[in-house]
Amino acid sequence: MNRPPEESTLIAARDLRAFAAAALTAAGLRPDHAEQLGELLTNGDLRGVRSHGVRQLGSYCPSLRDGQLNPNPELAVLKDTDNAVLVGGDGGLGYAPMMEATERAIPKARERGVAVAASCQHGHYGSAGHYVRRALQDGCCAFSVQGHTLRFGEPNPNPDQRPASATWGNPPICFGMPGADEPPFILDAACCILGGEDIEHADHLQQLIPAAFFKSMGYTAVSSIFGGAFAGTDSAAAAALAAKWPGGSHGGGLTVIMDLGLFANPDTVRKNNDIMVRGVRQTMKPVIGYEEATLPGTPEYRNEETRSRDGIPLGSEEVDILRNVAGEFKVDLPTALRV
Repeated sequence: MNRPPEESTLIAARDLRAFAAAALTAAGLRPDHAEQLGELLTNGDLRGVRSHGVRQLGSYCPSLRDGQLNPNPELAVLKDTDNAVLVGGDGGLGYAPMMEATERAIPKARERGVAVAASCQHGHYGSAGHYVRRALQDGCCAFSVQGHTLRFGEPNPNPDQRPASATWGNPPICFGMPGADEPPFILDAACCILGGEDIEHADHLQQLIPAAFFKSMGYTAVSSIFGGAFAGTDSAAAAALAAKWPGGSHGGGLTVIMDLGLFANPDTVRKNNDIMVRGVRQTMKPVIGYEEATLPGTPEYRNEETRSRDGIPLGSEEVDILRNVAGEFKVDLPTALRV
């Protein structure tokens, strides 16, 4: 999914951002949240994270219009202490409540060393990298996960017909550390070792590398429980919201924010991040099939630099989604996407 498209149409980031905000507003989302979400989705495409870019408009806009999500949520601070904050999303998408919690927790972390931001009672919060990158902007490092209320249902009496544990779930997870002169290290990922078109190889690969699938299951469990029940998703308030906003009640998120100077000189930490990023790139063989050994964060950093200057390449699938959204919600397409 996040490989560059073979054929693409270039569009300026500002035009894509404006279109996304307009489409979300037309679908009913409150304007301030639409502006914020338009920027975050565009940032995903700027960095090459196509799975969490503007293609999400194809599901978000109908969900807002059709009453699956609250288009006008009133965010509420449910808990606020010296080093923690919990924000309730009131049945809407998870971006705004998780970002508000993160921004409220950053000064707490800068003052006290560590702070925890959490959100609950909302839908999808997108890429975990949004919240980690926000913390990095203010001289912190961070970890973020998304979870949800856990529901498994009754076990199928036929074990052969039960879902595969090896490909269970795919929630987002992210770790981030800023550098000085090199790109930051940002592992912004989904937990399942396979995704999209690769899932068809799961049975074969389980026999070759079972340890990788056990790790995948473990990462999914980390996100599910820390971003779920630990963040307050399994509550009476969330259950009550489900009756009104079925798509925006069971999600949650957690972002742990640490001041970069908590244990060591922050400049030294940044320089050591540079040593790590540069050392892997300059002294190691790349992964087979790739030209360069790079840590997560470097390709995204380079994409953002190039695409901010030259435009964002949208694949044919994304273009079709945006054209459908434009027609359905009566929003003008950017010039670059018009037939």
